[in-house]
Amino acid sequence: MIRPAHVSPDGTRWSRWWETVREDYTLAVLTLGGVVAVAWLAPFAVYRAVTGNWLAAANDTILSLVLGWAAWHAWRTGNTRWPGWVMALAIVAGIWAIGVAAQFAALFWAYPGVLMMFFLVPAPAAALLGIAAVLGAAGLSWRELGGTGGLPFFVITNVLTGVFGYVVSQQAQARIARWQTLSFVDPLTGVGNRRLMSVELAQACARPGSAGTLAVLDLDHFKSINDRHGHDAGDAVLRDFAMAVQSALRKTDRLYRVGGEEFVVWLPQGDRAAAAAVLERVRSVVRGQVRVAGEAVTFSAGVSAHVAGEPWEVCIARADQALYRAKRAGRDRVLWPTVDEGLPARV
Repeated sequence: MIRPAHVSPDGTRWSRWWETVREDYTLAVLTLGGVVAVAWLAPFAVYRAVTGNWLAAANDTILSLVLGWAAWHAWRTGNTRWPGWVMALAIVAGIWAIGVAAQFAALFWAYPGVLMMFFLVPAPAAALLGIAAVLGAAGLSWRELGGTGGLPFFVITNVLTGVFGYVVSQQAQARIARWQTLSFVDPLTGVGNRRLMSVELAQACARPGSAGTLAVLDLDHFKSINDRHGHDAGDAVLRDFAMAVQSALRKTDRLYRVGGEEFVVWLPQGDRAAAAAVLERVRSVVRGQVRVAGEAVTFSAGVSAHVAGEPWEVCIARADQALYRAKRAGRDRVLWPTVDEGLPARV
C-alpha cells in the first residue's frame, strides 16, 4: 500500500541546502551574490565610511542590502525569478555607481557582473544589461581604461566573458530541464512517478472544488509472478499493465506508478458513475491484454472521491483502505470506501 516518503536519517540541514543549490543554478548565483554582499561589500562600506568616502560607502551599503535581500527572498519563498531580476539590475546600477565613486574599480567588477547576468535573467535581457554595464564602466572609467587604446581590449574580453556565460548557462538550463523531466517519470513504465503525483495532486487540491476521483491499483499475486516466471517477466507485466491502463483512460486522466506493483489513477472529471465506468473499462482491458505465460493478469483497486478542501493524502488514505478490503474480498475487484473509512492522512 502507499507509504510516505522518508527523509534519510543521515540528512542534515547543510546537506539539504547544498543539494538545493546544486539543483538550481539561479539560486546558486543569487546565493553567491548574497555572500559577496555580506562578506565583501558590507565591510568595504564600513571602510569607505571610516576613510571619509561617503559616496562609495553609500553605494556599497545600498548594493549589499539589495543583493542580500535578493538572496534572502529567493531562499525564503523558493521563487528566483524576481530576485534574479533585482540582482541583475542592481549589478548594473552598482557598476555604474562604482564608476562614479571609485572610477577604475568599475572595470574589474564588469567581468563577474556580465557573467552573472546570464544565470539570473533570460539571455536577451542578460545581453542588454551586460552591454549597459560595460558601457557604463568604460565611460565612467575612461581615463583609467586608457581611452580608445584600451577600449577594444575591454570590450572584447567582456564579450568573451558574456559568450562563456551564455554557453554555460544554456547548458546548465538544458541539463536541469532534462533532470526535472526524468525525476518525474518512472523509468520502467514511462508513466508519472510518486513525485509527479504529489506535485499535480497538491496543485489540484489547492484549487476550489473537488479534484475528482483517486484510485489505488495493485496487481494481484505479483510476487508469485516474479517467483514463478522471473523478474524480467514481472517487469514486462508492469510495462504491459501501464500501457493497457493508459489505453483505457480518457485524455484528461492520469496514471502514476508509486512503487512496486502499485499505481494510482487520477480521474479529475466526472461523477462517481463516470469514474466507476472508466475503472471497469480499465479492469476489462487489463484482463484482456496483460498476460504472463498465457494467464490473465488482474488487479484490485480502492477508489475514493476527493472532498473539496481536503489534502490529497486524505483521499488516498480512504482509497487505500478500500484497496485492503478488495484484497481481503478475493481480489480482481474495484471497491469504494465504506462509511467508517474517512481516515486522516498518513504521516
